[in-house]
Amino acid sequence: MLPHLVALVFQVTAPCPRASAAAGQTDAGWNAYRRGSIADARSHFEAADSLCPGDHATQVGLGFVRLRQSQPRAAAERFLQAIRSDTGDADAWYGLGLARVRLGQRGAAVDAWRRTLRLAPGYGDAEVQLLAVGIDSGLVLPAVRRPDHPDVPARAAGDGFETRAAGGWQPFYVKGVNLGVALPGNFPSQFPTDDSTYARWLELIAGARANAVRVYTILPPAFYRALKAWNTAHPDSTLWLLHGVWTEPPPRQDYDATAWKAAFRAEMRRAVDVVHGRALIAARPGHAFGRYETDVSDHVFGFIIGREWEPFSITAYNRWRRDRTTFSGRFLAVDRGTPADVWMAEQCDYLLGYEWDTYHAQRPIAYTNWPTLDPLSHPTEATLEEEQRLRRLHRFPPNPRLKEYDNDRESLDAMLVRTTSADLGRYFASYHAYPYYPDFIGLDSTYGGVSGASHYLRYLRELKRHHAGRALLVAEYGVPSSRGVSHLDADRNDHGGHDERAMAQIDAGLTQDIRDAGAAGGI
Repeated sequence: MLPHLVALVFQVTAPCPRASAAAGQTDAGWNAYRRGSIADARSHFEAADSLCPGDHATQVGLGFVRLRQSQPRAAAERFLQAIRSDTGDADAWYGLGLARVRLGQRGAAVDAWRRTLRLAPGYGDAEVQLLAVGIDSGLVLPAVRRPDHPDVPARAAGDGFETRAAGGWQPFYVKGVNLGVALPGNFPSQFPTDDSTYARWLELIAGARANAVRVYTILPPAFYRALKAWNTAHPDSTLWLLHGVWTEPPPRQDYDATAWKAAFRAEMRRAVDVVHGRALIAARPGHAFGRYETDVSDHVFGFIIGREWEPFSITAYNRWRRDRTTFSGRFLAVDRGTPADVWMAEQCDYLLGYEWDTYHAQRPIAYTNWPTLDPLSHPTEATLEEEQRLRRLHRFPPNPRLKEYDNDRESLDAMLVRTTSADLGRYFASYHAYPYYPDFIGLDSTYGGVSGASHYLRYLRELKRHHAGRALLVAEYGVPSSRGVSHLDADRNDHGGHDERAMAQIDAGLTQDIRDAGAAGGI
């Protein structure tokens, strides 16, 4: 906005005999406004208005001052007066839109901002305001600059990962931190919008010798600006980004529901566009929005799509679509698997295709999995039916209030997915794995009774044996420092009940367990 405002200083009405003095006051008003001295700005603009009543630039200045003083009606009057003297002033139309939206006149505000963009294409503040009220139609994205050669900054290689450096491919062990960014007192989707908060967090993360951060969903533009700034300023301690694509559960457990699946894929496209700095995202409940102009794709390590899928929804989908057991995509294929295995591979293939076709780029990809859906067998984990049968056998009353998942009924198996020759970034397995849940980690005899090895380490080793030859990333782990305790662990790595020092000590041990198990990293 400010480049336009500077020009307004020189738009003093010619016939005014004191135009020079008025211009000086207007110039002083804008200088005070930029410093945040709103009272001084008002004094200067009012002085200019007394010297040359109705002066165009002065009316615009007074309009913005009135907005800062929470007087939208008075602001609208000033902007309208300015527009009457010059209908081609983009700043006056922009300010009028701000005044109208604060007066509850959403439609009139949208009209004013669209007029702003017709007069000054690329007027960023007007675009942001339209996005804030949920409108992205008619906004123009910059043209895509596709590189001549494939852009593949990272790849999965055997049991681990590699990143591209000046001298070629280098091994990369992931030491990451998950970012759930809502501040205390806010809902999970109320993200900070200032660069400084993210900059401070990234500095702390890098200071802990992490080399990666993971986000579950698209964050505000401030995060990507802060990440780019950190990596530019600290080439020896850069932070790689693993980007998630979030979704709510499908309606009626139908993963092929047309609207839901289309929305999930639209979110995939948005995530890809965001990391390439080419997205205009309108406000939606529970989501970030804004103008995404910061290209961080050179340090985007990979994508992890989805959520901790509920096992009952996987059961229902596998039952309904039992005929879907194979998939042959451009980048990924499943020769024989469950319908859910096929569906996960298909969605990963879709994201890979969009980034390749749009940006000529690839990177590793996975879907979210967790022990509840691991492909291993756990004899101590009873299903709901088994538990009720045991209750009847031993003459215990049934437990109709049981809300626990069936944690060993269904599975998702990343080893059923193979890559094609077109997949340059390749595929990996991603698990949220904690030591205290499900109970089989502490109960299965396979994971206990070994001196010096925790149940968690033994579980991870078995998980890694199943995924031999494929990178296994523990994308969530740790224990919380909460007062309450939700789950107990055989090795006292409980779900809560720790002070911060104990939490840190346990997390350090879990970090070592992940390394000792042969995983490709932990976050």
